[in-house]
Amino acid sequence: MRKKIPIGSTRIGMYVDGFDASWFQTPFLRHRFEIKSQDQLDKIMESGIGYMYIDTEKGLDVLSVEEKAAPPGPKAAKPAAPPKKDAAPSEMAFKDYVEAMDDLIQIDKLSLTESTTVDFDLFVKNGIDIVPLSKTSRGKSEITKELLTLSGELMINRADVDKYKDYLAEVAKSAGAGRSVASKNMMIKENAKILVRDLFNDPRSPAKMDECKDTVENVISSIIDTKGLITNLFTVNKFDYYVYTHSVNVSVFCVATAIAMGIKSEGELFAIGMGSLLHDIGMSTIPHEVMQKPFERLSEFEIGILKGHVYEGLDIVKLYKGITPETMLPLLEHHENLMGTGYPQGLKGDKLHVSGRIISITNTYDTLTTSRPGFKAITPYEALAHLRDQKQLYDPDILKEFITVLGKSSL
Repeated sequence: MRKKIPIGSTRIGMYVDGFDASWFQTPFLRHRFEIKSQDQLDKIMESGIGYMYIDTEKGLDVLSVEEKAAPPGPKAAKPAAPPKKDAAPSEMAFKDYVEAMDDLIQIDKLSLTESTTVDFDLFVKNGIDIVPLSKTSRGKSEITKELLTLSGELMINRADVDKYKDYLAEVAKSAGAGRSVASKNMMIKENAKILVRDLFNDPRSPAKMDECKDTVENVISSIIDTKGLITNLFTVNKFDYYVYTHSVNVSVFCVATAIAMGIKSEGELFAIGMGSLLHDIGMSTIPHEVMQKPFERLSEFEIGILKGHVYEGLDIVKLYKGITPETMLPLLEHHENLMGTGYPQGLKGDKLHVSGRIISITNTYDTLTTSRPGFKAITPYEALAHLRDQKQLYDPDILKEFITVLGKSSL
């Protein structure tokens, strides 16, 4: 159970689940961790923060009246522990990074407008280094040209997503006629990323699944209304892999490609859009350490775990009422190819559904153009050239339509 407690009640063994303060007021990069040492406890006590949150299911609760009144018992002598080797600094840094990313979400720099202000914390991430950006007066940050041209990606605390949504809505509302569509698309896309992130954290939430349906309908309507234009509906500059960003990109690419192919049925478009948005929901069952590890360092067992995300996702989606078999096809077939060398079923040629043939292209493209541990992204041109040269794997006619879609977006 999540509980708000005064800082004075903190003790070793508690699991911190957030502080009642801005990130800039705390001495910790991570806001979710177990208090294991006196040093951590001292930092909390000296922070000047009034209250914090604990998770009593993951750690100790506050002392009861009886426990506070009880005299301390004799301390048992501890046997000498064998000397431990310190973890390599790089391993420690990587572990801290993985845990810190639980509290952060990536946002698109293009969603911020120069000379406006935001009332939420901003962070810049380069590799595994995450640095908070300083505030200006009255707890607000000014969006400057320098901020928008910083190297790396911008992140926000996931506790601030509502403030970010309000900012996006205000920007869209105040946008001129020439930018209204672009601002609306940006709001659809950024809200979709946050929604998918929330769904993956709680993949059995009917409410979040219903919101996903609304999001897909918004994406379809926007693409149809703009005659296939997907500008601002997907994230272009991706310095690192986030499954929620990838999921939204692939869904937008799939819907736009299907429309370009002449698919007009609302039911078919929705099945393709929804199925591709959920295609990686099985990743929610994969440990973070495996997700973040470079592929060449994965063991055979870990590779098997990763490949198992397809059937894991299928099992999750089957729990929801109203999810049609057609919606499950993009999820089930996104790692298949025309030669039959994909997984999990090794489908070949005409055995692949049209939505499977679409998503096998868009999923590969977005993966190739996104950096991640152990892999540097290639350019959109290089990715498309790779797909074009693999005619035995990917449907060339569908690829042509996908290239047309990207061409409209001036990539």
